Amino acid sequence: MTRARYKTEVKLFALNERAEGKQWKIIQARIKERFNVNPPGVRVMEKWKTSLNSQSIKAELMKDAKQELPKLEREAKAKIMENLLPVLLSAQSAGQNMESAAWKWFFESIENLIGLEKFERFATEYFVARKQTLARASEVKNEQ
Repeated sequence: MTRARYKTEVKLFALNERAEGKQWKIIQARIKERFNVNPPGVRVMEKWKTSLNSQSIKAELMKDAKQELPKLEREAKAKIMENLLPVLLSAQSAGQNMESAAWKWFFESIENLIGLEKFERFATEYFVARKQTLARASEVKNEQ
């Protein structure tokens, strides 16, 4: 019999819940409810608590990402063919800027994926950081 390998997301969820003071049995119920998987045993989760550090979590996340990449690539290509191509053809036939239409589609897709509030927050954070970086670069250039 092979052991179930739980996704890193499940492990992090369990550890975060425990850090908030929740009992293992409650954490097990929440894992089953949230991830729709049979929850790990208490001993397994206790082992996660003692054995997982930032390096091992990073390694697990990289492993999970590599496993998901082919699926994500297929989905991305399908989404582009299904959704972006008509936008580009429509922009072309209307005499509009195709690059602009493509970027608008891209940003709308991201917004739909993460929600307006997160999209606006991340975009704002990006532009604030960018302005700070440009200002520092300008200061360095002026000092030279």
